[in-house]
Amino acid sequence: MRYLPNLLLTLSLVLFSSTSTSAYPSISTAIDRFVSNLYPKGSHYFWVINNTTTESPEEMIVDLNTSVRNLPEDEPTESRFLLLVVEGELLAAQKIPLNANVDCQSDEEV
Repeated sequence: MRYLPNLLLTLSLVLFSSTSTSAYPSISTAIDRFVSNLYPKGSHYFWVINNTTTESPEEMIVDLNTSVRNLPEDEPTESRFLLLVVEGELLAAQKIPLNANVDCQSDEEV
């Protein structure tokens, strides 16, 4: 009985996310395609979104960290990218230093 509120919240989030699909492929699909094309087959990778900002309903800038191991016993190699995703498709990618200070906020007019 004490798990009922958590169960209801989880179910409502799942239902909301499944009904709020847009006409564009998901951002996670675009990112996963980018990372899987970046690293060779047989490698083990994961990616983490650090920050995002939306310039318009169709355009998003994503600050992304990736980590890859070609063999399970290898040390992971980390990389960081800024991605421009427009209408669910990756339009541009730029590799940046891991410790870069990135501000993913819209530019303010002076």
